[in-house]
Amino acid sequence: MCYAAAIYGGVVTAPAIPEWYAGLTKPWFSPPNWLFAPVWTTLYAMIAAAIWIAVEFDRSGAEKAQKLRLQLLFVFQMVLNGLWSWAFFGQKSPAIALAILAILLLTGIVTLRIFASRRPLAAWLFLPYVVWLSFAGLLNAAIVRLN
Repeated sequence: MCYAAAIYGGVVTAPAIPEWYAGLTKPWFSPPNWLFAPVWTTLYAMIAAAIWIAVEFDRSGAEKAQKLRLQLLFVFQMVLNGLWSWAFFGQKSPAIALAILAILLLTGIVTLRIFASRRPLAAWLFLPYVVWLSFAGLLNAAIVRLN
């Protein structure tokens, strides 16, 4: 699921970068374009490991229904990741993308807390994703403000 979201994001994003994204006014803290692909590739690998550890190696005695809810929350986040790419790059709407990102960050924080209570290793693997979402939110908000 992580890599499906990554592939979709790449397909939607790539055509918009050379002209539309390049033409946006970006804040001083905007990373170079080449950095996004390796960061997201690493994050998706860590996210996949985190969900796998949280569900497959759960020592909390959680029932199948609880594990299913966690898996659905994870799928929801991956769908939101795809929707963000669609809104920001596909529809060229940073404002709509920012609203999606706010929901994504909230679900990421909820997931992080669940992981922390079930499998701390999963939480540590997931934490960089939540930090990156926070940074992405600041970047997205700055782009909305500047454009």
